[in-house]
Amino acid sequence: MSPSASSGYEGEPQEAHLWEYIYVVLRRRRLVLAVFLGVAALATFRSLLTRPVYEASAQILIERDTPSVLTFKEVAQVDAARDDYYQTQYKLLQSRALVRRVIESMSLLQDPEFGGPRSAEEIEAVKAASPGASAVMERAIDEFLGKLKVVPIKSSRLVMVSYESFRPEMAAAAANGLSKLYIEQTLEFRYQTSSEAAQWLGQQIEEQKGKVEQAERALQQVKEQEGIVNIEERRTLLDQKLKELGTSLTTLRTERLEREALYNQMRGAANPEELPEVMRSPLVQSLRIELAGLERQQAQLLERYMDQHPEVVKVRNQIQETRKKIAAESQRVIRAAENDYKAYAAQEASVASALEAAKAEALDLSRRSVQYDTAKREAEAGKEVLNSLLSRHKQTDVAQELKNSNIRIVDPASVPRGPVRPRTTRDILYGVFLGLALGIGLAFFLDYLDNTIKTPEDVRKQLAAPLLAVIPEIANPAEVIIKSGVESPLADGYRLLRTSLSYSWPEAASRILLVTSTSAGEGKTVTSVNLALILASLGGRVLLVDCDLRRPQSHVLLRGRKSPGVSDLLVGQARPSEAIQRPAGTTLSLLASGTRAPSPADLMTLQTMRDFLDGLRGFYDWIVLDTPPVGPVAEALILAPLTDGVVVVVGAEMVPRNGLRQTLERVRETGTRLLGVVLNRAQVEKHSYYYGRYYGHYYGHYYSSAPSRPVAGSKVARIGDKRSAR
Repeated sequence: MSPSASSGYEGEPQEAHLWEYIYVVLRRRRLVLAVFLGVAALATFRSLLTRPVYEASAQILIERDTPSVLTFKEVAQVDAARDDYYQTQYKLLQSRALVRRVIESMSLLQDPEFGGPRSAEEIEAVKAASPGASAVMERAIDEFLGKLKVVPIKSSRLVMVSYESFRPEMAAAAANGLSKLYIEQTLEFRYQTSSEAAQWLGQQIEEQKGKVEQAERALQQVKEQEGIVNIEERRTLLDQKLKELGTSLTTLRTERLEREALYNQMRGAANPEELPEVMRSPLVQSLRIELAGLERQQAQLLERYMDQHPEVVKVRNQIQETRKKIAAESQRVIRAAENDYKAYAAQEASVASALEAAKAEALDLSRRSVQYDTAKREAEAGKEVLNSLLSRHKQTDVAQELKNSNIRIVDPASVPRGPVRPRTTRDILYGVFLGLALGIGLAFFLDYLDNTIKTPEDVRKQLAAPLLAVIPEIANPAEVIIKSGVESPLADGYRLLRTSLSYSWPEAASRILLVTSTSAGEGKTVTSVNLALILASLGGRVLLVDCDLRRPQSHVLLRGRKSPGVSDLLVGQARPSEAIQRPAGTTLSLLASGTRAPSPADLMTLQTMRDFLDGLRGFYDWIVLDTPPVGPVAEALILAPLTDGVVVVVGAEMVPRNGLRQTLERVRETGTRLLGVVLNRAQVEKHSYYYGRYYGHYYGHYYSSAPSRPVAGSKVARIGDKRSAR
């Protein structure tokens, strides 16, 4: 790979980022400055010519709950639980009805800001018109609302009411007037609601009184029809009687069951004398004692006497008599238990009968009191509703007289000391910053749209091709051709190109170079002529061949003759010794284009040109072919495979990158060697920041000769005018 100017900065990609942005701004600094000055001037004029506007703000407090002065809640209390309560209040502050009241109370229709003054008849007509009917009032309301701002203060119940006016006193008066009328309107709404509620309650009370009287008459009629007197007392007595009879019946039934069980147990006993009830009888106990004594006496007598001894017989009879008494006493105890059981059964039956009679009486009373209870409930319910309505009516009467509001003015609006706009210093600073931002933004936008090659960095990044040399643009067309012994940036650029080409062929041999471009006007002919001149300056044999048969210019730049030339040699109308010429003041040879050919592409066939160039190769060290651009015609692509290398001339800021990439790709497709790119007509002064960064202050400062102006009508001047138009 050949050395190029790009090799010097391939190792500094890191610093390119910030410099690229700075370079974009500096390269279009005139545009940035124009936009900056224009916007800044516009902002300044606007700030100075705008009429001052003053703003006054009043701060009001809107409580959620109405302060409780009484022990009851207001009839018209605002529903504070709803989330849209405050939003509703904000809209009420900006309602057209409230603004109309402000306009009428402050006589704003006579104010110049609202189109005043007006005649008294017109004012009366506007005030008498219904809402929405007067165009004058509607315009005034719209204008007032346009100057009004209602801003809630975050995380508080405070609201800022602001008004703008051309007069500071007017701004303060409007803000305070709106706030006061808003509070009055809220109280009026509340009073109106209370009045409507009182009126409705009065109607309901009268209706309810009639209902209560009707219910009481119905209750009295039921009493007379059913013959019910002191029904509540009778119900109480019956309930008490039923309760007592029920308790007595339960007790008697329990006692009866116990005695019945005892009697059944005693009646079924095998030895009644052993029953506990019999054993507890005092008589039985004394008889048993007596029986025990007789039995001991009998035992003693039997020890002394025989069984039939009168004493023994007497005692035995006494024993039998005692036992009979015990048996008789046992039967008496059993009969007593039976009688006791039967007595309790009789009592139970009597109480049960009385209970059933009481139940029947209660059922009869309940049947007779059904209509009574219904009529009584209706009468009591009617009285309760009537009492509630009377209580609410009294509360509403008090609420109508209560002048209490949940809205207060915390800070009234004061007369502003200075306008809110225009703020001259701030507006001018905004204009300065905006102009700078727009200028820089426009510069970057135009740079984004500009897809041409401008600098060596663009060649390296966008074309991925070696950069052989950078040729600066020369303003004076008389100086586009280098002269022997004259030092200039132009000559040094071509010397760098010569050095780069020399590195491409270390060995000494005859070399054929093809110079082309993408489109016309990029300076390929000037590059070909100067390259041939700089190669010839080392004493070598150099031949410049003008292969651009359509628009030949080499003979014009070197002040030679046009024919005979290439076309004459190819058709056999001239010999090489006749066609090849040496321009005056140079050491190179020139083969001009020759007579104009009708079809240059058909004339320059591959085989014809191969034979032609092979014949010339043995006589010259360097052969430079100036060919037409690659884009419009095919001659350059036909000749490229016959050469040792192709040099593509790129006019700075002239051809889009895509077109250049296509040109390089088409050259590579021919199979020839692409030596590199020459960035021609580089705008060194325009991009002085870039070139100063890479080349220091070489261009424009190293040589003392000042640049001259182009001659009017020359080719360089025409190309410069074309570029300026672009």
